[in-house]
Amino acid sequence: MGWKRFFRRRQWDEERALELDAYIEQETADNIARGMSPGLARRCAQKKLGNVTVIREEIYRMNSLVLIETIFQDARRGIRGFLETPGATLVALLSLALGIGATTAIFSVIYGVLISPYPYAKANEIWAPQILDLKNPDRVRMLHHMREYVELKKLPAFADAMATLPENRLLTGDHAPENFESRSVTANAFEFLGVSPVLGRTIQPSDIKPDGTPEPVIVLSYKAWIRLFNASPSALGQQLLLNDQPFTVIGVMPPRFGWWTNDGGWLVLPEDRRDNRSVAAIVRLNKGVSQKRAEDQLQALHLQLAKERPDDFPKTGFTTALKNYMDVTAASGEMESSLRLLFGAVGFLLLIACANVANLQLARGAARAHEIAVRISIGAGRLRLFRQLLTESVVLSVLGGVFGVLLALAITKLIVALIPDSYVPNEARISVNGYVLLFSAAVSVLTGILFGLAPALKCSRSDVVATLKEAGRNLSTAAAGAGTRKALVVAEIALSVVLLMGASLTIRGFLKLLNLDLGFHPDRVLMVRLPLQPKRYPTYEQRVAFTERVLTLVSNLPGVRSVAIGNGGLPFGGPETTYTIEGQPKVESRTLVLGLISSDYTQTMGIQLRGGRTFTRGEVVHAQPVALINEAAAKLWPAGMSPIGAHVHLDFLENPRGQLLPPPASTPEVTILGIIANTRNAGLKSPPVPSAYIPYTLLAPPMRMLAIQTQTPPMSLLNAVRERLRTIDKDQPLSSPMTLEDVVGLETVQPRFNMALFTFFGMLGLALAAAGIYSMVSYTVTTRTHEIGIRMAIGAGRRDVLALILASGGRLVIIGLGLGIAASWMLGRYLRSEVFEVPETDALALGGVVIVLSLVALVACLMPAQRAARLDPVSALRHE
Repeated sequence: MGWKRFFRRRQWDEERALELDAYIEQETADNIARGMSPGLARRCAQKKLGNVTVIREEIYRMNSLVLIETIFQDARRGIRGFLETPGATLVALLSLALGIGATTAIFSVIYGVLISPYPYAKANEIWAPQILDLKNPDRVRMLHHMREYVELKKLPAFADAMATLPENRLLTGDHAPENFESRSVTANAFEFLGVSPVLGRTIQPSDIKPDGTPEPVIVLSYKAWIRLFNASPSALGQQLLLNDQPFTVIGVMPPRFGWWTNDGGWLVLPEDRRDNRSVAAIVRLNKGVSQKRAEDQLQALHLQLAKERPDDFPKTGFTTALKNYMDVTAASGEMESSLRLLFGAVGFLLLIACANVANLQLARGAARAHEIAVRISIGAGRLRLFRQLLTESVVLSVLGGVFGVLLALAITKLIVALIPDSYVPNEARISVNGYVLLFSAAVSVLTGILFGLAPALKCSRSDVVATLKEAGRNLSTAAAGAGTRKALVVAEIALSVVLLMGASLTIRGFLKLLNLDLGFHPDRVLMVRLPLQPKRYPTYEQRVAFTERVLTLVSNLPGVRSVAIGNGGLPFGGPETTYTIEGQPKVESRTLVLGLISSDYTQTMGIQLRGGRTFTRGEVVHAQPVALINEAAAKLWPAGMSPIGAHVHLDFLENPRGQLLPPPASTPEVTILGIIANTRNAGLKSPPVPSAYIPYTLLAPPMRMLAIQTQTPPMSLLNAVRERLRTIDKDQPLSSPMTLEDVVGLETVQPRFNMALFTFFGMLGLALAAAGIYSMVSYTVTTRTHEIGIRMAIGAGRRDVLALILASGGRLVIIGLGLGIAASWMLGRYLRSEVFEVPETDALALGGVVIVLSLVALVACLMPAQRAARLDPVSALRHE
């Protein structure tokens, strides 16, 4: 009933009036029956009842939603007031839309990437076991041998466990040859993850035969289903030829499901203790079991296994940890830091917008000071006025939030286009969804309260007597709020400085990254992966013969300058090995990064030779135990001692891991032939690490990278390279073709993302601050028009007036710059620790921010100052 009265107030009032009139008529009739005259009877009836209007209002308050109706009335009154000042309202709405829109857009990214990146059931209850080296905490073992996994899942702390074996298989048959991403998972995997297929079924325990062998079935990813079968339901039951073995398609997973791949499939992985391969295990804890208790049980198991197979565990001691799967996300590193910083940046932007709108509301309140004073003088409560003014601010903020959501849709699309794919989980979906809209609504209301508090308090506490005495003048009311408005402008400028400094530091850091000396020349180099299938090339001789034929045929192509083979991480990374330098004691904590290369590697990559010589073709073909080292590795020898000709024992050659095949009569002892220049072999943001480069024939890896230096645009030779490969093996796939410049570019995508968004938000903050400065100075000119007229009447010139107004705005700018610069130094330290390297002391960035903001502030102050200087003294003196 209360809601009915709220929405039909007029009808309700009429009904109550009729009831009260009926009561008076009945009482009048009773009085007449007692002998009164009709006039006296009616007057007595009315006197007995009392004030009809008061009674009606009291009944309404007792039987209705008075507070809600009051808020509704205040909202309507506020909207009418906003329509009376369209210019100020438009500026306020634009400021709020920018602030709330940017905040909503960044939150949509945070929600999709950090809060809910996975579609799996209760992803925050999934844990990944880790083994940490006590002496080198950076060394973390995430994988377990299958026999270890079988024992691990028996622990009472775990309710369930699953394992994944990432593999690639050669897809042939009816499809073009490709390196197909096949991920073998235990039979309970899909039940563990809690995601149902969109077509067919998933892998079940029945897909493992009684003898322990897996059924040849495959569940496809949604993307692979579209690519291979054009999204046809008839894909079920069809076969894919993987490593020359047919696998029957039994199901298709939803688009968002991307367990270790979003463009491949999942096969059956039996839990066979005899399987010596390493798998990635994840677990769920039993109800009531703490993380610490589970880690203790797992540590005890690992200690027992270490006694049985000590080579599988760190010899210097280890500990066990469980890492929550939400912290294993691809966004848990640099991307998480970037998003935290960007959320802070849009927070500053929102505060600038709040300060801007608060200033406009203060000016609007000053214009309404006389109206408010009159209402207070005739009995309006200050709390009632405060509530009305705050409601108007919230209404304005909600309207701005509506436009902000529309703006957030566009900004979110922009961010998604800029965000690096490799820095977010492949299951993540970034969109303005229901949770994001709820966040935006909450931000809109809180923003309205935030910027509405100061104007509401200021206006509702105004001096009634002084305001009424002014009789319409705005001098005292303007002076009363001048301090607050100036403080808000100073806050806007300081926040803008912080935002601009963040943008300046990210720009400087990005440019510094681009200008790094890489140590190699990435221009005109084509990179392609050659994944050899171990079953097709099972022997050492077959792998070497294939590689040498590739080098010979590709090097004879027109437009090719040189060709080289390198390990899969070329030019970054590689397997690590401990080592012993002849004549020096072994240090277990020191490692070298190994590069497996061919003889023309340095020429193809453009790496300078600093001393000695490089490999000859014969030394590579015949797997001679020789090596090159970089300058960082050369520093491992005592000063003044040349490493050329020295012998180094590489432990990795003694115990190669994975599917590497050493040559007959191999030896872990290599002789240093030469020293090559340092390269950024650990990524652009890390210094060069000590590295040794050995002939690829010392290990014959199944995965290698082909690097081709060309005279023409590199990608123009791709088809020719593919044709030469087909003459060697028609089913050999050529994977991930890209230029070396693109490979290097992948190292800059994260800094580029930071730079672009920080600059965008910094420019928005600068625009809002300029609007705030302009409105403040413009309002000052309006309120001081009479004073300016007096000054000009007694002899002040136009230049004096111009200097007066510019000085009033300039003081605020200087104070804001000082506060902002102080805060920016702290931001600089945080950026250096959280995102990427920026200059330690960056006077250029600081100077650029000061110049840009000062110029913008000057323009914002100059326009109203010129208007003041052009005032007619007579008109100014008449101004009220």
